[in-house]
Amino acid sequence: MSIDLRWTSLVCVVALVGCSEPPSMNDSGEALTETSGDGDGDGDGGDGDGDPATGDGDGEGEALRPNWHQDLAPLVHENCVACHVDGGIAPFSLETYEQASAWAELVREAVDARAMPPWGAEETEECQPPHSWRNDMRLSDEEIALIDDWVDAGTPEGDPAEAAPLPEPLSLNLDNPSVELSNPSPYVVGGTSDSFPCMVVDPGHTEDVWLTGVQNIPDNDLVVHHVLTYIDTNGASDALVDADGKFECPGGFVNLNGAVQISTWVPGGVPTETPEGVGFPMPVGAKIIMAYHYHPTGAGDEVDQSGVALRWTTEEPEVAAYAGLAGVSFTTPASLLPGENDPGPNPLFEIPAGASGHVETVAINIPALVPPIDMFSIGTHMHYAGVDMKIWIERDGEEICLLHTPRYDFNWQRLYDVDAPVGEMPQIQGGDTLYLRCTYDNTLDNPLLAEALGDAGLDAPVDVGPGEQTLDEMCLILFGVASNLPVDQFF
Repeated sequence: MSIDLRWTSLVCVVALVGCSEPPSMNDSGEALTETSGDGDGDGDGGDGDGDPATGDGDGEGEALRPNWHQDLAPLVHENCVACHVDGGIAPFSLETYEQASAWAELVREAVDARAMPPWGAEETEECQPPHSWRNDMRLSDEEIALIDDWVDAGTPEGDPAEAAPLPEPLSLNLDNPSVELSNPSPYVVGGTSDSFPCMVVDPGHTEDVWLTGVQNIPDNDLVVHHVLTYIDTNGASDALVDADGKFECPGGFVNLNGAVQISTWVPGGVPTETPEGVGFPMPVGAKIIMAYHYHPTGAGDEVDQSGVALRWTTEEPEVAAYAGLAGVSFTTPASLLPGENDPGPNPLFEIPAGASGHVETVAINIPALVPPIDMFSIGTHMHYAGVDMKIWIERDGEEICLLHTPRYDFNWQRLYDVDAPVGEMPQIQGGDTLYLRCTYDNTLDNPLLAEALGDAGLDAPVDVGPGEQTLDEMCLILFGVASNLPVDQFF
């Protein structure tokens, strides 16, 4: 049977805090347990003789603090409810006191381990980026302490009449899209091998525009592995599409004359948005190509008809945007450095079965004549064996760390957007060497890999090389840059 590890990563917080048995659920999906969460079955959230509505312990005086209505609800609604809502991508809701108190101990474990909210970019001893991130989802130490104190107090509800105003949850949708488009036809994902179709849609714009936002909208997240989105500027795809509006994309990449990449979507991804004054040029008549990597569940056919939302402006921005990726994809590049397990004198991207802590490193030399280029988004990409990735630049003997994801989780990848205007962003320039260091755990102690092996009918790890299949591996930087230069020639 296939198990969706997005449930596991939320409920069990895999590899971080162990696995707790979730409460029993009723027909509405709510946990069947005491609403106060104090664990003694008396339903008061206090000392056993209080008012269950306030959790004040004796039914008199002010409500215990912190409590749900005055303290926890604003925190949870701002940081959790975007996903933990009825019908959301998370497996349970945290919208109400009854829901949140039932899951309180698990929530505490997840936030104490900093596994939730999901955010992979961390400051570590070896990486202190000289920039901060937009929409940083991490809770502060004070917010984590507030959750701990609430659980320790028995999850008091407080008085609804004293409830604090609830902030709007973080939106996972693109603001003010100009158009939303569905794939021209459904696609059936089955069998045991990954598939790589390209879907082509017509945005319908009647004048030259510049894209400032792109959101891939997965329809069936059980099978959508990742999506690369391109602008087909000169209609190169017209001769390739079939009657269903699709064509095959070997490896999940587009290599057509005039095709420009604009975004990379992976599980956990948020919309791609350009900084102020930056946009992707999309001339009139251009099409949008979405290159899909589908991974079958192993449990029968699944159908997907995903889509895309686009936001554009008709005013030409000062700087053009470009998005792309570099590193190891499905071949061993010349930029790969020798590794500890290489069988011969030449660098080889291979992760032996049973290897833990295996490291592969890529060094990309930037041509000397390249002027400084602003990087507005940065991401890391590996598959299920990947556990740690670091990206940095070496310039004139100095190391500048761009991004470290030391607890890399395939199910919670994303692009991290730099919180700075153009001109103050991290830059890459001629003479730099861009390093990618990818660490892998190719053992059954890696729960995500173990599940992927099981889906493929395997009960033991195998040697892993570069490739497009889920059980292959990659070591890639995903990036968005602001430049009027032909950036694709530099990586």
